[in-house]
Amino acid sequence: MRFPQLKIGQQFEYQGKQYTKTGPLTASEEGTGASAMIRRSAEVTLIDGAVSGALKQQVKQSYSREEVNELCKGYRTRIIQESQKIADVNGTLQLEQLLVLIKDNDMFESIL
Repeated sequence: MRFPQLKIGQQFEYQGKQYTKTGPLTASEEGTGASAMIRRSAEVTLIDGAVSGALKQQVKQSYSREEVNELCKGYRTRIIQESQKIADVNGTLQLEQLLVLIKDNDMFESIL
């Protein structure tokens, strides 16, 4: 099948590597997360209909201003809660810990 026939979030194989489609012309390499441009004409092999992470459920493609505000508030609340859990006894948090928390896709996807 050709790359444009895939839905965003589907996993596929291309040139011996496994990817997840992230956009109309982009994909993320499994394992490394490296972003790659994939030609529209590229022949890809679907991996057993696999869909990655939160994209197992159909992710809404457009949001109203109010919905975006609510999603941001929810994300902010979760960041605060999770950072309080991992802060040390003095209430301090190392920058590296905070960045790991912010980059946690599972937490972000749970809000969607």
